[in-house]
Amino acid sequence: MQHFSLSENNHLTIIIIYTMRKIFSIFAAMTLCLPVMQGAIKVHTIGDSTMAEYDESTTDKRGWGMYLGSFFNPSFVTVNNRGKSGADTRGFYTGAAYWPSVKSQMSAGDYLLIQFAHNDEGNDSNLAGLDNREYAAYCKEKGLPAPSDARGTNPQTTYRDFLRLFIDEARELGVNPVLVGPICRAYFSGNNITRKGQHDLGDKFAKIENGELKQNQSVPATDLSMSYVEAMRIVAAEKNVPFIDLTEATRQLYLSYGESQCLSLLFCTGDKTHTNAMGGNLVARAAAQLLKNEGVLAEYIDIPTDITANPAAINIGETYCSVPQNKEFLLTGYGLEPTAGTVNLSASANLLISLDKENYASTAQASYEGGSMFQKVFIRANYATGGLHLDTVYATSGEHKVAVPVSAMAIALDGGAAVSAFWAIGAKPVPSPVVEGPISAEFTMSQMACIDYNAVKNYFVDGDETNIILARFHNSADGSSRTPWPAGEIDENASRYLDFAITAPAAMDVRITRIAMEIASDGTSTMCYHLNTGFGDEFTGVTTIYEKRNMTSRVIEHVDLTPTLTIPAGEVLHVRILPWHDYGDVKDSKYIGLRNVRIEGMAFEPGEEGIEEVQRDKVQSTKVLRNGQIIILRNGVEYTLSGQIMK
Repeated sequence: MQHFSLSENNHLTIIIIYTMRKIFSIFAAMTLCLPVMQGAIKVHTIGDSTMAEYDESTTDKRGWGMYLGSFFNPSFVTVNNRGKSGADTRGFYTGAAYWPSVKSQMSAGDYLLIQFAHNDEGNDSNLAGLDNREYAAYCKEKGLPAPSDARGTNPQTTYRDFLRLFIDEARELGVNPVLVGPICRAYFSGNNITRKGQHDLGDKFAKIENGELKQNQSVPATDLSMSYVEAMRIVAAEKNVPFIDLTEATRQLYLSYGESQCLSLLFCTGDKTHTNAMGGNLVARAAAQLLKNEGVLAEYIDIPTDITANPAAINIGETYCSVPQNKEFLLTGYGLEPTAGTVNLSASANLLISLDKENYASTAQASYEGGSMFQKVFIRANYATGGLHLDTVYATSGEHKVAVPVSAMAIALDGGAAVSAFWAIGAKPVPSPVVEGPISAEFTMSQMACIDYNAVKNYFVDGDETNIILARFHNSADGSSRTPWPAGEIDENASRYLDFAITAPAAMDVRITRIAMEIASDGTSTMCYHLNTGFGDEFTGVTTIYEKRNMTSRVIEHVDLTPTLTIPAGEVLHVRILPWHDYGDVKDSKYIGLRNVRIEGMAFEPGEEGIEEVQRDKVQSTKVLRNGQIIILRNGVEYTLSGQIMK
């Protein structure tokens, strides 16, 4: 079961009556409406994309960290999932927006779950297992191009070193570290998962020996010197830290389904690394069981065999009036009695629900058989008036009912000043933006180069329209000339991006209402990208608002998003395109094309004038915009949107 607070999942206190092995947990939230109290213990999770948070409206990818909180008693434990897509141990430790940020959120008595390896292995199969810094020094000595991807550690040296740093610095804060074996990749070989799938590079790795690069190295299967899981196990024993073998647990899980069913049911389409909702939920369940077996927070862990909602409540957060927001939750159950049944779903005023993400209504009906249920329920919320809205989805089977509270802060955009920045982008150099309203805007690049000089590439296609011109961008080590794309990339490289920045005026907040662009690949259909937002020079508060994999070459995609983003007065919002080339070999002359990037919004003066109120169940809730900060008033207590009680 998952705990909700103003900082995470609800503006309401949810009092959950735990009934072990009964069908459905029972909520008393909407009638009692007590002030929000967070669980006394926080579990912080750090790791890579297999753990990270994802927006269900942009991708079917789900990190297992998204579901872990559902297996803790929310009265005592909450989960702060800080998994980062594309991160290895070094990148997470050194990234200003990652480890330092997590440390600032930790308190004595908290727990830290550490899961890394996928990106530590490196993203060039010909350099697997080689520490990137060591390889960069080798390239410099030999006069070779510097590696464009900073990821990669060695399981015998730097990987262990960074694990030790996480452990030591957590303990200095009074936090309890736990090492978590990285989940397997679904690399099947007959009735097993390959060594590489289990994060053992013993079949093929690279090393630098006596000043020379040696590739295609191998060691016997009994030699675990290139196993990241074994390296983690050794550090756990050395540091006397609990270790849970989620690698072996996921290997067993995948094999129990078999290759075909595992890939079709548990993983994203065409992906053997990233789980979907069902896979993420089952991995989180396995992790919770391992923690309980190890005695880590065991008294607060519940592995239900009943039907439960995951998450148990949904906080949409801020949203604009009349702009639909899509969310989802899972109805899951294992070992159910009776073994077959029906669940009736209904939604209150501002919500519609769907089981197929196409047909939405106020009611729906789901069934299960074989003693197991796994049903994704899609929610569409739309608010006509501003203020705090409290709605509910009910799931009922016989006399048993589970309520999933849905909260949102709807914002009316009346009275603001329109702002926009527009980059046409037809060729090199990238033009200055056309800016309207009291904002400033800027374009920058990192490890990318705009390649087109005089030759105009006009072979892009947009529906029936042909001969369209887009500026093309390529991977670049020096920011000016073309550098081949690394081999084997499966995720973003946080150091490679195209950045569009908007700065709010000193005395006005800016609410972003639209981010749009036309984008295409050239020379390949294996180009992928993330569209991320973040704030300030350190790019904090990173959110992936869009993902596209395997773009069809030379076919233009129109991206047109309606995010809910506020740039506080004087601060900077960055909108970044982070491309990668998902191919097994090093490749050159592969491009991402771009034009007509547009960011729009409304600017408002901070102050007391933005007060909105809602009355429900005899509890007064007030939203105040005070000096650029949104404050929630409930029962005489002031909360920030991060869930902290105002002093």
